[in-house]
Amino acid sequence: MKQQRAGGFLRTLSQQKVLLLFLLPAMGLVLVFNYIPMFGLVMAFQDYKILEGYFHSDFVGLANFKEFFASPDFYQALRNTIAINLICLVVVFPMPIIFSVLLNELVSAKLKKTIQTITYLPYFISWVVVGGLFYKLLESKSGVVNVLLHSLGMEDIPFFREAQYFWPIIIFATIWKGIGWNSILYLSAINSIDPHLYEAAEVDGANRFQRIWNITLPGIAGTAVFLFVLTVGSLMNGSGGASGSLAPNFEALWNFRNALVAGKSDVLDIYAYQQGVQGAQYAYAAAIGVFQSLMSLVLLFSCNFLIKKWRGEALF
Repeated sequence: MKQQRAGGFLRTLSQQKVLLLFLLPAMGLVLVFNYIPMFGLVMAFQDYKILEGYFHSDFVGLANFKEFFASPDFYQALRNTIAINLICLVVVFPMPIIFSVLLNELVSAKLKKTIQTITYLPYFISWVVVGGLFYKLLESKSGVVNVLLHSLGMEDIPFFREAQYFWPIIIFATIWKGIGWNSILYLSAINSIDPHLYEAAEVDGANRFQRIWNITLPGIAGTAVFLFVLTVGSLMNGSGGASGSLAPNFEALWNFRNALVAGKSDVLDIYAYQQGVQGAQYAYAAAIGVFQSLMSLVLLFSCNFLIKKWRGEALF
C-alpha cells in the first residue's frame, strides 16, 4: 500500500512538473524572506554585537524584553499601533464591502468599469507619492484645502503640525488608496452568487435593499469573515491586512509622519526601526519584533476561536 502511494505521488509530480517549476520562484521568496530570517530571532535573547555574530554574542535572556517594557516610548508606540489598527478595523474594513455592494447594484456596465478603474488606480501609487500629494494639499498656507478654508473666511489649519489631525488624515488616505483594490475579493464573491436567487427574490416581491440584505451580504459573509480574522491577526503590526491596504503599513506611516506628530504616528514598527536600524540596537529591535509576533499569534487564534463559537466552524 505504501509503495502504491509513493508511486502515485511520484507519478503526480512527474505529470505536474511544469506547474511545480512555476512555484519555485514563490517558494524561494518565502524561504529567503520568511523562514531564513527566523534564525535572527535569537538576537532578541542576546547582547548582540554585529562583529561577533550570533554564536559569540552574550546570552542575556529576557533583558531586552524587560528594557522595552520599562520604556515609556514603547507604550506610546503600542497605544498608537492598537488605536490606529482598531480604527481601521471599525472604519476602513467595512468600506470595501459597502463599495462593492453599491458597485454591483449599478445597471450601466460602462459606468461600473469606469468607477472600478478610477478607484483601482490609487493602489498602484507609491506611498511616497501619496505622502507628498497630501502634504501639498494640506499645506498650511498654500495647500488647496487651506486656500479653500481661507476663501470661506475660516482660519488655516496646520494639518501636519498638530498631532490631533494625524489619525484622520492617515485613515482617509488609507481608504482612498485601498478601497478599490480591496473590493475585488468581495466583487468576486458577489459574482459567484447564483443569479437565480435574485430572480426568485424579485418574483416574491423583495425590493433592492431586501435582496442585498438577504442574498448579497450572506453570500460574501465567508470572505468577509476570513479577511476579518486575518486583519485582527495583524493588529499589532503596521503591515496592513490580508488584502493589502486595510490598515496603513510602515511605508504609509513613515511618509506621513514628522517630528511634530510623532506622538500620534510612531507605531511599534517605526519604534523598532528607529531603535534597530537608526540606533543600531539590533537585539532590542528583535525583541520588539518577537513581542509583536507573539501578540499577533494570540489575536489570530483568539479571533478564530470566537468565530468557531459563532459560526460552528473555525477557519483553520
